[in-house]
Amino acid sequence: MRYRLFDWHEHIKDVEGEYKTARFALEHLKARLISAPDLFAKNHEARSNLSNTDQNLEGTYLVRIFAAFEAALRSFDQAKNNDPTRREDASVLIDSIGGRRGQGISNSVRLGAHQVRRARNACAHESYVTSESISIRDARARLQTYLSWLPEEWG
Repeated sequence: MRYRLFDWHEHIKDVEGEYKTARFALEHLKARLISAPDLFAKNHEARSNLSNTDQNLEGTYLVRIFAAFEAALRSFDQAKNNDPTRREDASVLIDSIGGRRGQGISNSVRLGAHQVRRARNACAHESYVTSESISIRDARARLQTYLSWLPEEWG
């Protein structure tokens, strides 16, 4: 388990990097299919899933980047409470670690983390009801801003 803020920041940046790589590869593949339409001639399943992969890529990585953030919050919360089995919902962690009464993490930063959580929930549960779309870049920035309020080390 990670106990250094730097490690969590790096982990979240790595997930964003994986998204960028997957997006690049997908765009390259789509362009290649234009010049070589028979590229998937022997793999019809892959070709039929290409459109869904393209549509779902950002949502998939939004789920992953939030999972990394949530793991960081759990690590901090478990260390702070000296209870490695402690489990709270992400919403509760964002508020309890952030402080609800104007103490600790600023309200706008907490709200930003909650917006990412709600967008993640919409993607993960395929509800398609979300107040706003959040890019991976914006999600990463909001979540890392929240984490930057935590101490450099814990545990």
